[in-house]
Amino acid sequence: MRRRGTVLLLGSIHFDRPDNGDLLHLRGGSMLTPDRQKQIEDVLNVLSDFRPTKVMLETRSENQHDLTLEYAAYRAGNLTLTADERHQLGFRLAAQMNLADLLAIDWNQMVDGVPSLGQLRDEEPERFDEIIAKETERIRQMEHEFSELPLLSFLHKINTDGRTREMHQTYLTLACLGVSGMEWMARYWYVRNLMIFKNILTQSEGPEERIVVIYGLAHVHLLQQLLRESGEVNLLTFDDIMI
Repeated sequence: MRRRGTVLLLGSIHFDRPDNGDLLHLRGGSMLTPDRQKQIEDVLNVLSDFRPTKVMLETRSENQHDLTLEYAAYRAGNLTLTADERHQLGFRLAAQMNLADLLAIDWNQMVDGVPSLGQLRDEEPERFDEIIAKETERIRQMEHEFSELPLLSFLHKINTDGRTREMHQTYLTLACLGVSGMEWMARYWYVRNLMIFKNILTQSEGPEERIVVIYGLAHVHLLQQLLRESGEVNLLTFDDIMI
């Protein structure tokens, strides 16, 4: 099989803590302080040693045109970057490597007939609250690590197999919330990650490609599984390039 290149998959928290439908969000200080900006530079230096030929982001694929214009404005000096990890890691890495563009590979659409998380909560309130309480405890621990560790060390820690597996297991627990939980997991969460996987492969054009994919940490376990088991790419994790 002719491989389509090497993919470095980096799981991240959302630096700007958006209200984007995620179950929970980390609290924390600004990523725009001088200290955090220096820490971001340290991460970018490690990523640039990978010599990426493409950078792919958690931006909906239908918004590629807007992403291209935004990146061009940044390179022209006409855009001030926000705290968003797509800006702070994706835009800055691509510019540092003198890449002409970034690639939007996300899929995230409402599907008719798929239950919402709110419906899962309404149907199984006690079990849903138990899952959220456990997840909240884990998020609080991650918040502590985020505040105490340099960003490079933090990203290295959360991208280990154990940590990404824990996040995936939370979703599997949601799938056990009756038929609605199973339908949400099968018809939304798995479909979304399969679409992301497909978009990565579609835009990986040859064996010499070196692609950095920056994504929310909750996606990493499934994307690793799909990419590795496809046999289509050589998959690296953040741990591989930190050794």
